[in-house]
Amino acid sequence: MYSRRWNIGINLSQTTIQLVAVRKHRKYWHLCECWQHNLPDNFASDTEIEQQSILLDILNQWRKKLPRNCHVSTSLPSLRTLKQQITLPEHLPLQQPELDWYLQARAEKYFPLNAEERIIDYRIINNQAYLNGARKTDILFWQDLFSKSGFTLKAIDVAPCALRYLARSAGLPDESWLVHYRQGEWLWVGPISQPTSYNQIQENAITSLSQLIPLLTEQLNQPIYYISDHHEPDAEHSWNLLQAFHSHTIKIPHQLGDFVIAAGLALRGKDNEYVSS
Repeated sequence: MYSRRWNIGINLSQTTIQLVAVRKHRKYWHLCECWQHNLPDNFASDTEIEQQSILLDILNQWRKKLPRNCHVSTSLPSLRTLKQQITLPEHLPLQQPELDWYLQARAEKYFPLNAEERIIDYRIINNQAYLNGARKTDILFWQDLFSKSGFTLKAIDVAPCALRYLARSAGLPDESWLVHYRQGEWLWVGPISQPTSYNQIQENAITSLSQLIPLLTEQLNQPIYYISDHHEPDAEHSWNLLQAFHSHTIKIPHQLGDFVIAAGLALRGKDNEYVSS
């Protein structure tokens, strides 16, 4: 039977905001909605209060058209986050709350923000801690927006990481590179065994996949899967958003690539589902 809960992914890009709604039928995902709203031309230069007012109006419109039971995942651009890999001391077994204290202290060394200005999240894989940091004001901005618009916020992720969630649902190998091009920017995420290998850059001097590949890794031992509305002749493996879904009943948008990150966020599961074994 269909799950009563809808999973929602919402992503803010440079000039638009996208929403993708999905729900599960047994073990398969069904694509329910793909919505997009253009932002004003001067949105990036608006004050935070002005931006929040614009986004709140859009979210309120969307919320009225969705079922009551829906959970939202959204993302920050990787440029708005910090990341660091830390090797945990073998001689000092750390449990909570000592582990959290230890990592917060180490974050002071690596992250330029003080403890009052940042929020730290982390994953532990073997003896490695993978830290992600963000400005507290960025997190509170989205928490406040979703609270005011009546959404239940499940997670705030990093935009490129949403590619992995979409790829897993599409049956792509975990040990692969995923590259996405949209609206003048490149996003990519590395194999699941390399949790800190992700980034997001403006197009600028990088205008093709062949120019981007050297930025991914020194030794490219895994395949690259490319997803975009923009054709790349150098892409050996191309895929599209619909491969992640068993069915859909909506009219598919012409520019389907605009919804890639929002779709990945909608398919986001628990953190431990994306840890290399």
